Amino acid sequence: MKVLVLGQGAREHALGWLLRSQHECTEVIIHPGNAGTQRLGFRSFSPAASLPDLVTKAISENVQLVVIGPETLLEQGYADAFREQGIWVVGPNRSSAQLESSKVFAKQFMEKANIPTARFHIFESEEALTQFEQTQWPWVLKLDGLAAGKGVVIAQNPGDVQRFAKAVWKNHLFGEGPHRILAEDFLLGHEISYIGFCDGKSFTPLASATDYKRVFDHHQGANTGGMGAISPSPYFSDSLERIIQKRVIEPFLREVQSSGMDYRGILFVGLMVDSNGNPTVLEFNTRFGDPETQCVLPRFRSSFLSALIATATQELYKLPPLEWSSETSVYVVACAAGYPGEVKCGDAIEGLEIFPSDSTLFFAGVSVKDHQLVTQGGRVLGVGCLGNSIESARQKTYSRLSHLTWPGIHYRRDIGL
Repeated sequence: MKVLVLGQGAREHALGWLLRSQHECTEVIIHPGNAGTQRLGFRSFSPAASLPDLVTKAISENVQLVVIGPETLLEQGYADAFREQGIWVVGPNRSSAQLESSKVFAKQFMEKANIPTARFHIFESEEALTQFEQTQWPWVLKLDGLAAGKGVVIAQNPGDVQRFAKAVWKNHLFGEGPHRILAEDFLLGHEISYIGFCDGKSFTPLASATDYKRVFDHHQGANTGGMGAISPSPYFSDSLERIIQKRVIEPFLREVQSSGMDYRGILFVGLMVDSNGNPTVLEFNTRFGDPETQCVLPRFRSSFLSALIATATQELYKLPPLEWSSETSVYVVACAAGYPGEVKCGDAIEGLEIFPSDSTLFFAGVSVKDHQLVTQGGRVLGVGCLGNSIESARQKTYSRLSHLTWPGIHYRRDIGL
């Protein structure tokens, strides 16, 4: 079977890496991929290929399964276009992808399905937001649309609210708009990522994970697309999973079916679990998490291809229970200096030729200059290892990461602590 993975980051590299190990896969194409995946032998199509071009190419090359990585492609209807041609797709259709592309849509869905989530307000102008009399701080402000993990602010006071409102509506940090801001109560607890295959009728969970979003150690600095992850989550348990299944997954599936949604893809539930063990949904993502995917997939011991096909064909109920390594996985993202703000590109990445083979290294923001891989983006690459404990996996991961360097390399040193 020939499989097409759409996307260009480390998440797509991880998907291609695991799929390539499946003996049923004759070829795994990563489009557009990046210089790192291409150097490792993953083919891509023409970088300028439009969606119709990609569909035509997939048909001509007898691609049977498409796995969509980025949320932007789901929002643009890529899943719909391939499915219309009879190709199996892992990724919800454009309408269902609003669960991620619109935070307002997701909140209204949760409200209708009676899924626990924080209290919220919706604002459509700077004046409405800044004049709202908020008495409980901090307050979480979220841009309604996609913002690559950078459209969230934890406002500690009215000044923070005014600055975010000005950035959105006056400085057009996220484009011309129109914009809506979702403001919700700040929740305390441990954040958990609960991810699984979902075909609209059934849900099969992946291993649990916890990711680290702040750019600096000890959860300081700006929110990012993710600086690392650990799996399994130390905050997860069988009893908690039963609660999540009953309070979140079951009502989710009921609402999907009653609304007639076509949801054949990955469901990523971001949860905050309080001190009493009660989970509240922070957000839905409609695709594999990044960097959770790079952390979780090295522990996968079942047939990954079978799980993807069962999702695409709505036959998850036939899938046997997934098997996982008992080891702990720690994954750390290495970034260019300045991330998540303005970053410098074109710096040579040193140490790749001596990188240990007992680790995973997934490429993201890289390109080629003078036959050498160089930085080309904020999150450059990620490194992961398995270990018999969190500390063992941490030590191995940071040891392997120390082999790599470029001017201004930055990564958190506390992943897994």
